[in-house]
Amino acid sequence: MAHYFSWFADKHIAIYEMAIADMSANLFPEERATLTRAVPRRVHEFATGRECARQAMARLGYPPAPIVTGADRAPCWPHGLVGSITHAVEHCAAAVARTGDGYHSLGLDLEPALALPPDLLETICLSAERTWLEAQPRSDREVFARAIFSAKECAYKVQYPLSRQVLEFYDLRLELDMQQGQFVAVFARDCPPFASGDEIVGGIRIERGCVACAAAIFGSATRAA
Repeated sequence: MAHYFSWFADKHIAIYEMAIADMSANLFPEERATLTRAVPRRVHEFATGRECARQAMARLGYPPAPIVTGADRAPCWPHGLVGSITHAVEHCAAAVARTGDGYHSLGLDLEPALALPPDLLETICLSAERTWLEAQPRSDREVFARAIFSAKECAYKVQYPLSRQVLEFYDLRLELDMQQGQFVAVFARDCPPFASGDEIVGGIRIERGCVACAAAIFGSATRAA
């Protein structure tokens, strides 16, 4: 089985990945209650994500516990933990860390390494990002556009537990360094506790048909993955 986020794990961040499957038997009643109208595909994605999260929690020494969905549809992590769940292309991954180790939030995003629909390019990419894309080899531009989308999604996920603000794509300016496997997302406006110009630094990989992005906010600064 492919593992897309092994590079992000360390002694403080636990990662677990698996293929999406029918893991609904492992759901807690509180979790199942949020899925009464969900189609089977959504149930499988949700249940696999929760199973990945509990397996990651176990690696940190935590017992199984429900991870319910809040009113904002974000996972509500057990006390003392932060985490993130993502799924794409029949694959699911979860990352978990302890707040006692200094972690404020984690963000994962997994996307298929496919061309971004052309009509979304201007919605997702700022002018400077489109200029950067035009300077890349023609063979890379389509998947790099998808990489910009994934990195912004990752940055949105990692900032949300702290700001509780849903950002637009133009609220972050992205800088990609594909050779170093790193992205920097710069806030284009104040988004307390983040100020305009603050940065989220994360890691990015394109391999085995997927774009994988991860970031963590640690202490008073961001952690480069």
